Amino acid sequence: MSLSAEIKQWQAKLAQLMDEGDQLLARAEALERQNAVLQDRLAERKDEGGLAPLKRLYDEGFHICPAHFAEGRDEDCLFCLSFLHNEGSVPHKGE
Repeated sequence: MSLSAEIKQWQAKLAQLMDEGDQLLARAEALERQNAVLQDRLAERKDEGGLAPLKRLYDEGFHICPAHFAEGRDEDCLFCLSFLHNEGSVPHKGE
């Protein structure tokens, strides 16, 4: 393989990596915006206390379970529902 062919391969790979980097950056920025919106919502409801803000977030389509907190959800999550059912306590092993 000639040097110019190798250079073209590396340029193509670099372009692909740069495109992937741009996609990751856009996703990170979208997640930061979503996080800021959720933090604002929680701050507005700070005086409510208890599980009311978490229940509202869950009803608005977000996870409230520790594993996926504040991520969007398309269907019910058994972990979130368990968390709500147990009034916010996380069951320990053996319970």
